[in-house]
Amino acid sequence: MKLAVIANPYAGRGRVRDFLRIFLPEAEATGRELLFYTSERPGHATELAREAAGAADAVCIIGGDGTVHEVVNGLMPDPIPIVVIPSGSGDDFAKLVSCPRTAAELFAVVDRGLGVRLDVLDCGVRYCVNSVGLGFEAQVTKNSRSIKRLKGLPLYLLAVAKAMAEFHCPEMTVTADDGKRFTGPRLLVSVGNGVSAGGGFYLTPDAVPDDGLIDICVVEKMGRLRMMGLLPLSLKGTHTSRPQVSMYRTRALNVECPEPIHMHIDGEYMGDDFSSLDFTVLDRQLPVLCKLEPPGLYSQPVQKLL
Repeated sequence: MKLAVIANPYAGRGRVRDFLRIFLPEAEATGRELLFYTSERPGHATELAREAAGAADAVCIIGGDGTVHEVVNGLMPDPIPIVVIPSGSGDDFAKLVSCPRTAAELFAVVDRGLGVRLDVLDCGVRYCVNSVGLGFEAQVTKNSRSIKRLKGLPLYLLAVAKAMAEFHCPEMTVTADDGKRFTGPRLLVSVGNGVSAGGGFYLTPDAVPDDGLIDICVVEKMGRLRMMGLLPLSLKGTHTSRPQVSMYRTRALNVECPEPIHMHIDGEYMGDDFSSLDFTVLDRQLPVLCKLEPPGLYSQPVQKLL
């Protein structure tokens, strides 16, 4: 069984480089056949994944949510199994599966060959494994790219503070597949396959990543004081009952905006020129190897993938 390893040495503000100094000697000592790739620039992991798909039986991703996003987009639409060693700034994807953290744990997971099949969202421009953010949430993602000295939740909290000072709430029309519609000025729309985004904001806390449904969180326009009150609630996923917040589930989603809006996919900033977007679910499309099955997180049990 050939295992490809795609590592992003720039992920996690240098965490991956430090990790590889330990991981590589341990991996080589096992005598296993590994195909090792290093991502060198934005989008490179997608190219490497396409190459690895033709040479390996599974892919280990060492990096953050952005690296996972790039690799999955390179493997789709018929991906081989992946396994993730989370090493990024946010690592929201790691909240969906029990990931290995060491070389020994990685090879134990691969030898076991068990895992889950997660949904993938088709966003038109790209595939998504965890979440899409429109509006304020994506503005926060854009701001986080310019903050160099922090990582994890402190990084995103500072990016939130910057976004509060400059963001306005555009008109949006959000339409689910059953005709349910949300119209008006919106602070954000979060489209979730996973439970969290931005390193720990549980915007869609009840999402089930293999149920064939998109969880959406639509937040109405509000002032800065109310935003500051809502922010700590979103860290715990308890914002969902607030009157300015609407939660919904659907298999397909359309978002229209008369002015271009910001968008991120899996924490990767896509730009601010989107005005019409469609999202659909690809049921259980992504095989993910994992250590064990977190109780209650999936709609289906673990299964043999390798």
